[in-house]
Amino acid sequence: MDNFFTSIPLAEKLLEKNLTSVETLRQNNPDVPPVMKPSKLREKHSSESGFSGNMTM
Repeated sequence: MDNFFTSIPLAEKLLEKNLTSVETLRQNNPDVPPVMKPSKLREKHSSESGFSGNMTM
């Protein structure tokens, strides 16, 4: 899915229709929590993940 149109509400609407999606979120997207944004405190080339219900980020 194009990252210009990716959002949590869109993913939720798709799930309501039993459709799944794999999306790319830009780091400046308001749906991305601060803990998942780049940080000098985190090791280089590391990653963060999170989940809520049936959604994983």
